[in-house]
Amino acid sequence: MSATAKTTSTAHRFLEIFGIAGFCLLEMFLAWRAIAHSQSVLDALVIVGAVLVGFVAADFMSGLVHWAFDRYGSVDTPLFGPNFILPFREHHTDPKGITYHDFVETNGNNCIVTVPILAGAASIDPSWGAFAVFTSCFLGAMCLFVFGTNQFHKWAHQDDPPHWVQALQRWRLILDTPGHDIHHKAPFETYYCITTGWLNPLLAKIRFFELMETTIFRLTGVRGGVDDAKITGKN
Repeated sequence: MSATAKTTSTAHRFLEIFGIAGFCLLEMFLAWRAIAHSQSVLDALVIVGAVLVGFVAADFMSGLVHWAFDRYGSVDTPLFGPNFILPFREHHTDPKGITYHDFVETNGNNCIVTVPILAGAASIDPSWGAFAVFTSCFLGAMCLFVFGTNQFHKWAHQDDPPHWVQALQRWRLILDTPGHDIHHKAPFETYYCITTGWLNPLLAKIRFFELMETTIFRLTGVRGGVDDAKITGKN
């Protein structure tokens, strides 16, 4: 059992459960509303386009968040430290630890952070026009795939995930193990995207995260990079 699992408080566990429940209710509402307002080929194309863009956006967001929590802050950072930063840092020293997390621990935090976004999407009235429909569906799809990110990540570390999961990995529809293994080579400074991993080669080629760190250092004087073993107490 990972240190993260041991230190998860009862209060946070309930928050994760409520987050998952709220996430499911809001996603079902958005899906029902999208279907109800899909009355033409154009409507369907707008919705499909929004879902595809949301899929790619989720991969980018997973990389951005992963990079930020890997490279900045500490486990003592208020709110984010114990609940978000520690799991990412611990993961480098105990990659298999995530495979012991149950459904709630694996997916709860992502649900918590997406609920406000989904609430915003639910407040968008489709009668405002095609852009409103696109925005609402885009946010709903992005949050759906953000929700799946940690589950996909967990499967990528399992020795023998379900056969249907292995098929999705082979088809590159979700994060696959060989692609993700590139990130797990010290110093863990590339291939941060963990939803599908589609964007990893592109972002690595243009040195996106290196340029981000250079920009942050020039603007703030804060340099990215941490000693994972020192933070987690593991070697």
